[in-house]
Amino acid sequence: MSKKHIGVGCSSLADSFCAGKAAAHDALEKLEGTGKVLIVFGAMRFNHRELLAGIISVTGHIPMVGGTTAGEISTAGVSTGSVVVMVLSYDDLEFVTGIGYNMSADETSCGVQMVNDILGKVPFDPDASLLVFPNGMGGDGLKVLEGLHLILGKDFEITGGFLGDDERFENTFQYYNGKVYKDAIAGLMVIKKTKDFRTGIGVRSGFTSIGNSFICTASEGNIVKEFEHTNALELYKNFLGEERSSKLPAICLEYPFGIIDVNNTDNRENQFQLRCGLSVDHEKGTISLAASIPEGSAVTLTTASRGDIINGAREAAAQARSALAGATPLAVIMFSCVGRKLVLGRRIQEEIDAVKECMGQDVPMIGFYTYGEIGPVDNTNKKLSSAKFHNETVVLWVLGQK
Repeated sequence: MSKKHIGVGCSSLADSFCAGKAAAHDALEKLEGTGKVLIVFGAMRFNHRELLAGIISVTGHIPMVGGTTAGEISTAGVSTGSVVVMVLSYDDLEFVTGIGYNMSADETSCGVQMVNDILGKVPFDPDASLLVFPNGMGGDGLKVLEGLHLILGKDFEITGGFLGDDERFENTFQYYNGKVYKDAIAGLMVIKKTKDFRTGIGVRSGFTSIGNSFICTASEGNIVKEFEHTNALELYKNFLGEERSSKLPAICLEYPFGIIDVNNTDNRENQFQLRCGLSVDHEKGTISLAASIPEGSAVTLTTASRGDIINGAREAAAQARSALAGATPLAVIMFSCVGRKLVLGRRIQEEIDAVKECMGQDVPMIGFYTYGEIGPVDNTNKKLSSAKFHNETVVLWVLGQK
């Protein structure tokens, strides 16, 4: 059934227009019916206007969301320097796109603008699901969530990934309805018209705590200044030791901070919101992160082996499959942190394989390596159902049907 209503295509052709055209053709030839929405992820190497023009030459002007990545994911596996396209055609699902602008100026208001754009086109449905694709270099990811929650409420189902730029860490591009944008948030609302459809979410990292907790006592935006009233960088160096500290900031990928979830009453080790350091200021003793650690947060240092990271993807898939409550998986959208990709190295494909083993080898999949992930710790548990910002984590959004 899924092959008739969902198609996934991938192309690594050198020419941008031809790559877009080939990937779109590959996706559409697996589809029966008219495409209702496109999800597109592309490498930075492309001329993005030409890439989207190539896609549109095949699909026509149907709604589109997506953007640039730090690595592409499709049913075929992991690829780089490629474009991946998913097209969906279900009549019993409604797909509504929206966009917010100038994210780096005010992340919260940009999130509000994107949601209001969607809600200006369709009535609010508390059972809908929102997928978001923000500028990965736009500032504090936590503030993006604040904007989304402000309009939708904290219990609304939200997942997504912060777009990448092939590990250049300079700027990212957003794809929205056939056009290319900078410094924006693109969003897709998926509305279920019948109760036959279900969504399942999996959020796991595989990282575990390696020490006692400590309190963030001073932070400003996404910059941490103090832990336990001590210079944040010095405390981090003390944890790492001299040899590992010499590898800063790259070593941050292997030893991210974990914000301990105060709602997590069973104290399972893998339920953190991870924060990875992006840069350090040795003079000021501060650490810049992809999203803020609020003052007063309990924090622990974490780490994971390659096997742990792969098992984290396996756990995320099992969690999402369980949340489907018996529904058959139709499509998987995967958001995995670029930090996981860099740590896994040659074992990167094993992360995708772990998800496919759980969901089914032929279930259509699309996704990308991100600069930050959005998803609830556990959307089946009321206390843990609010979407959070993560690093070094796999977030899976799975569409299922009874």
